[in-house]
Amino acid sequence: MDQLYFVVHTHWDREWYQPFQQMRARLVAMADRMIPRVESGEIPFFHFDGQTIVLDDYLEVRPAMARRLRTLIRAGKIQIGPWYVLADSFLVSGESLIRNLEIGIESARRFGRPLDVGYLPDQFGHIAQLPQILAGFGFRTAVLWRGVGADVTRNRFVWEAPDGSTVNTVYLQFGYSNGANLPLESVDSFVARAKEIADRERSFVDGGPILVMTGTDHTEPDPRLAARIRQAREVSELGFELGPLEGFINRTDAMPSNGDSGRFARHHGELRSPLRTHLLPGVTSARTWIKQRDFANCYFLERLADPLAALASALGENSNHREFLDLAWRTELQNHPHDSICGCSVDQVHADMRYRFDQAALIAENIARAAAAEILNRGDTIGATVAVFNPSFAAKALISGEIELGDPSADYVVRGADAKLIPLAATVSRVARAFETELRAADFKPLVAALSHPTLMGRTVNRYELKQIDAERFELLLTMSRAATSEIDLEEFRRTIRVTIPDHATVRIRATNIARCAVAFVAENLTQAGFSFYRIERAASLPEPAAPCDCIENEFYRVRASALGIEIEDLRADRRIGLHFEDDGDRGDEYNYDPVPDAATITAPSRIAALVVEDGPVRKRITVSAEYAVPVALAPGRAARSEAIEPLSIELAATLYQGLDRIDFEATVNNRSRDHRLRVALTTPVAAREAVSDTSFGFVRRPLEPAEGAGTEDIYPTAPHRTFTAVETADYSAALLSRGLYEAEVRTESSGSTILLTLIRAVGWLSRSDLATRRGGAGPELETPGAQELGEHRFEFAIATASGTLLESDIFQRVAAYAAPPRIFAAQRSFSTPPALIACDNRRVVFSSARPAPRSEAYRARVFSTSPQVERARFTFPEATRARVIDLAGNAVKRSGMRRRRGGAIDLELRPFEIVTFEVKRRSR
Repeated sequence: MDQLYFVVHTHWDREWYQPFQQMRARLVAMADRMIPRVESGEIPFFHFDGQTIVLDDYLEVRPAMARRLRTLIRAGKIQIGPWYVLADSFLVSGESLIRNLEIGIESARRFGRPLDVGYLPDQFGHIAQLPQILAGFGFRTAVLWRGVGADVTRNRFVWEAPDGSTVNTVYLQFGYSNGANLPLESVDSFVARAKEIADRERSFVDGGPILVMTGTDHTEPDPRLAARIRQAREVSELGFELGPLEGFINRTDAMPSNGDSGRFARHHGELRSPLRTHLLPGVTSARTWIKQRDFANCYFLERLADPLAALASALGENSNHREFLDLAWRTELQNHPHDSICGCSVDQVHADMRYRFDQAALIAENIARAAAAEILNRGDTIGATVAVFNPSFAAKALISGEIELGDPSADYVVRGADAKLIPLAATVSRVARAFETELRAADFKPLVAALSHPTLMGRTVNRYELKQIDAERFELLLTMSRAATSEIDLEEFRRTIRVTIPDHATVRIRATNIARCAVAFVAENLTQAGFSFYRIERAASLPEPAAPCDCIENEFYRVRASALGIEIEDLRADRRIGLHFEDDGDRGDEYNYDPVPDAATITAPSRIAALVVEDGPVRKRITVSAEYAVPVALAPGRAARSEAIEPLSIELAATLYQGLDRIDFEATVNNRSRDHRLRVALTTPVAAREAVSDTSFGFVRRPLEPAEGAGTEDIYPTAPHRTFTAVETADYSAALLSRGLYEAEVRTESSGSTILLTLIRAVGWLSRSDLATRRGGAGPELETPGAQELGEHRFEFAIATASGTLLESDIFQRVAAYAAPPRIFAAQRSFSTPPALIACDNRRVVFSSARPAPRSEAYRARVFSTSPQVERARFTFPEATRARVIDLAGNAVKRSGMRRRRGGAIDLELRPFEIVTFEVKRRSR
């Protein structure tokens, strides 16, 4: 006899085809009716969609309902969490997924107990490492829908991460709405629908009950269900049960134990199949500005604000940044729901996201600056210094940022701790600015007397000169900077003002702010996950610029313009690669790319010009200005591109740095056309059979030939990455790196293979039902003109190559140095031992992040292996600290083979692609 287990729920998109405030009004109305019905028992159990932000959104309007909600949640009548928001997993970082669960679990515990299931109802596929993340929080079970392919033929399977972690998985083969809109007018109509559900799903059920998710998008529960189930038990052969989702998990006692596949299928790695359900892969490139902003903010949070706050805490500073970090993360995560971060909503939704991005960025910047100031005001005074925080394990990186230089026209070098001189490239970014004001001495002198630092009007005084014009007038000449790098004697300054100027006089202050310069240099032997210190000095002489040339080169690459874009010689490997742009028509929507039939790809510019704009000893740059004749839109009928043309202009700058084995690119695109896709293409001589792309906490290999046939969508060759996609052979590899550009494709060619990176996918519809690449619609057919991406855009990407395979090279550290570059801070003080969070001796292990721990003067640092093999590594920590291994939930982990070394170092054996978290605490004195 078929057993049906009903879970009453709603799926709540916080914003989608309506903006947040309109969706919230519906949420409040739904919850106002749902809560009393659960209290009365009409609805015995309610599943609140696996995310806790719905509680925040509701209680902000109905704060008086908090007590009633808490009572129901503690009683298990309403189940919440474990997520804060239901995020897409490919388009957000792995660290943000961990923080999402942390905040969701913490929020749920304020009301009761979080759902003990990794609930993933509607994400557009799932990353390979999600089972390891879930298992790291103690979850044994996941429930999901999209992305499951032909290797799974039952409603249960074992999902395995690259490190071997597993979660037993319930597969919603017919989605989270398989029991929606039940006909509850009579018991007969209800039983008839129940039989239809049983007949449809019986072949997928291998023992145990059939899970019936009774609810769908933005609906409230029907209070008649419980009564109909009681009546149906009397008249039907079917078995009926109504309960919470966890109850269903407990009822499936035939599930294999964690790690034991038993008779159930075992799926290894990511879930990206559209066989039975739309995967909607075009969201990876819809509204790329969203992805770029989130990438930049998560870099600031994960690699600067969090680690710097952790380092300040480890050094014993009294300030506490935890509350602001939590606020910044909550604000950023509110842009991570799948319909938000994927760019597949109406225009107002994405306009609202800009404000959240701005606020999260401002908070993160404040934290990073404050924590750095706390750290860099410790130690021995050594005068003005540039402190470089390296948020990776990379030993070599490009250091760039803004500093203040008294004479921007002079040549400068950088002196490191080893006294080695490093050439510095400097360009004025903000010229010296002067201003003046006049004050009564009686008002000015108390201000100076109260100074605890040489700071006036928000700037640091570096030099001063006091002139007496006559008995009644004085002039104070100040040289000021934004950075706190003053070397003046503050007591002497106060005394001069107090003694020299009589109270009845007036003081005219003439101040000059030092020019700010954009500087760049390549540093080696950087402190891992910590600070390195440098002094900026005038150069005695620098090499003369090279003679004018049509190309640029360093010891690794020679770069020149070509008829299509850029031609590159890899000097170490004696290989040639090229870079150009490609434009295609797109008749799709925000969810799917849909090519225009018989429309040729545009690769040749109508105009192109190149110029070497810099050829110095540190930096060399060539710019290519190109214009492409692009159809203005689709033709009427949407079956062809229009004959009307708009110029699409691209300004491409290619930059080499001496000593850096990478080519950096910046493209500025002025898009005036609609309904098209613009990509940058890297042509390589590599005959690839698979694409290698990084994902959160590792990398994946994807065969270029589809592993299964088309289902609900065509199998399209684009796929997501976090920061790079590469091709490799035993003797040569090439990678295309990006910052916040997540969609790539590898295309085979007669001469090798081409890596393509999507820059713009311009479409004008939320969803359409007439696509060739997708069967059926994916949402409401609403116009979204903002998704056409008209206007100016700026994109950053890079090229790196290696002699040999990726694993044999140091490509992962090179990628980390590009994706998470070091940050410059001004400092007056340094340390005998540079302050750092953690170091590692294995280049296949990557630093992920660090942040303050809940306990005082402790922090958590996370690393992961990029190797498919077992790796041994030694981790070292600051002096006078003790580290222990914990899981993602913060619980201590006992590990076999771990050895502690003198001085606090830990030797560890890492499983393939394993994520490891350390809690580091200062030893008690």
